[in-house]
Amino acid sequence: MREVATKLWIIILIGVGTYLLRAGSLVLGSRIKWSERTKEWLSYVSPAVLGALLGPLLLLQDGQWIPLSDNKMLIAAVPTMLIAWWSQRLLLTVAAGIIFYAAAYYLLG
Repeated sequence: MREVATKLWIIILIGVGTYLLRAGSLVLGSRIKWSERTKEWLSYVSPAVLGALLGPLLLLQDGQWIPLSDNKMLIAAVPTMLIAWWSQRLLLTVAAGIIFYAAAYYLLG
């Protein structure tokens, strides 16, 4: 029971921290004039975070590399990323990802 309470507090603190960071950036972001160099630098933050989150999900399972022949998620992700880059449409990208993953799951067994 103590472990559940600890995890609950961790989740609450992360949520509060996330909220404060977002609220702070909205309040300060509208008041601060960002230089073009800072805007360019900040434009790389979201893709870097996305890569850091997706990389381990696509490449690792229980801390071990997934062989390419068994990695259905990576095989589906590559054409999905190409569709996202080409179309820049969220709905089309999501639909393509579902179709590519279903095809990889079916074909690779």
